[in-house]
Amino acid sequence: MTLERPMFPPRREVETIEPFAMQDMFVASLVRVDRIGSVRRLVFAVPDGSDPDVPVRVVTARLVLPVEALAEIAAQLLDVPLDAGAGAFAPRGATVN
Repeated sequence: MTLERPMFPPRREVETIEPFAMQDMFVASLVRVDRIGSVRRLVFAVPDGSDPDVPVRVVTARLVLPVEALAEIAAQLLDVPLDAGAGAFAPRGATVN
């Protein structure tokens, strides 16, 4: 072991398992984000077209997750490394102070 090449154990990927089948839920829009202490509840919906004269959305899913998970989700959606810094989330051409 040298300072240039420390010997760390190989990085292990976290194994993810699905112990039971979960139903997929289709969502078309994010209705709101509720702030509940250190967690956020994201409420998703789809449009209900049963009466074209009355626009209605039907909630199909609610996710409750820690605030830290939102940064991880954003990084995966934008396909940037989580440790890329705030500039990675800025719109193209924008500057970050």
